[in-house]
Amino acid sequence: MNLWSSQKGPSAGRLAAIGLGLVLTMLYLGCGRSPEEPFWEPNADDSAGITAAVEANKALFQSEFNELTMLKCDTVWPGTTLTRFKKELRENPYKPRFRTDSLQHVFFSDSFELEYTFVANLDTARAETTATVTMAETIPGVLKLHAFSYTRFLQDTVIGEDTLPLYDTLFTDTSMYVEKPLYGTMANGCVLKKSGGVWSLWKVAGGSRFWAPNPDDAPYLAYVYLTAKNAAGETTQYTMNLRPDSAHNGIQRLYTIEELPTFHVGDSLWSRGLATTVLDAANYLHFGAERHEFKSSDKVGLNAAGTYKVYMEQIPIEILYENGGQYTALVWGMPIRVVE
Repeated sequence: MNLWSSQKGPSAGRLAAIGLGLVLTMLYLGCGRSPEEPFWEPNADDSAGITAAVEANKALFQSEFNELTMLKCDTVWPGTTLTRFKKELRENPYKPRFRTDSLQHVFFSDSFELEYTFVANLDTARAETTATVTMAETIPGVLKLHAFSYTRFLQDTVIGEDTLPLYDTLFTDTSMYVEKPLYGTMANGCVLKKSGGVWSLWKVAGGSRFWAPNPDDAPYLAYVYLTAKNAAGETTQYTMNLRPDSAHNGIQRLYTIEELPTFHVGDSLWSRGLATTVLDAANYLHFGAERHEFKSSDKVGLNAAGTYKVYMEQIPIEILYENGGQYTALVWGMPIRVVE
């Protein structure tokens, strides 16, 4: 399994990753903030040190929103889906549909490949040596769905010159599994600092983004809310923006660990909502190999101090009830800090 590699030959995949890395450098650092001359060229020891520093912190960079087992999901469709779904059954009975009560993201972990490149410079004003690391991870797998009812095939129907399969507009009880190909790309970044000859993690991006199957077809998110409540009933909330501003955190900005959204051991965490262009979608919060609904009644317990990743996933709802097609989704992976 090749999760972390940096010193490969110029393969097509490597060149693509480097190209994406340069784009991600601008994405996370922003235009107009490129380091000034003079540039400093890292040597082999620096490359090895950077690789070791990334490897030591890979839990913050590697995508992990896959469930270990099938987990129940809400069978009450959100938003306007139920109304739309009934309309679709009446107007287009020529494709099969199903209802699901549980699902699982299955990653083919032996196929993971995370490529990264870095831009290093010597800051003469502060005499600091830093390396900006940009990452691109491809993730293959399947979305596994358990269907508890489906629309039965009735007969072939001739419409003009075409023969189309006709399906029932009512559901029939069943128990079957539906699998859809899962394939996408994750983008992430961080900054390492060299002190005393040793490279260590200095700043991390406010969030990674995973697009499936690609950025153009995945949903678009503008911001999400991370909310927590302690035993006394006091609430802490962070607004996580796609593009940060002066008042909110953002996934396209770099933060020290101390600057990350901070909660306390014993807090209960959930997502209060999000701003998106997709009207009907299944929205999930992933934490510690568990998937949770986007609702305050389904909370995550923060039981130990440390730095963790919280994933917000949006899946267009038709992915969960139409046969055929592939997994389409957007996932933000946001690092958080939990303190005593």
